Amino acid sequence: KRRLERGVETVESPYPAVITVNGSAAACRPRSAKLLMKYKHARTMSERQTQSEDYIAQTGDRAYLHIAEWGVNDVETDAKWLGLTGSPTKVKTIENVVFQAKESKILSSSDSDIEGLIQELILNHTIGG
Repeated sequence: KRRLERGVETVESPYPAVITVNGSAAACRPRSAKLLMKYKHARTMSERQTQSEDYIAQTGDRAYLHIAEWGVNDVETDAKWLGLTGSPTKVKTIENVVFQAKESKILSSSDSDIEGLIQELILNHTIGG
């Protein structure tokens, strides 16, 4: 749904799709640390061309790390809807996520301690989601 001056419009689109929201949108779901770590080395072809041979060797056989890059010809739409002629996309911010330890816990090897930790990690969406 998108807000207009005189109401709300519901828009449907096939995937993949890029969606932008304004500041009044509901908060996003928490990131899955497991998925974030899995895809942290994903790059487009343009980005891979500037990478070292080590990176290319590390990611070469992992197709899920190759992000498709689209150009004007791939979008298949009227050129009048594609922004200013020759202008690059303007990126407002790039977020670099760094995990930091906020607290530490000492656990015993008991099943109850381990189960409690797993439940906590599931509740805060670190695992399982």
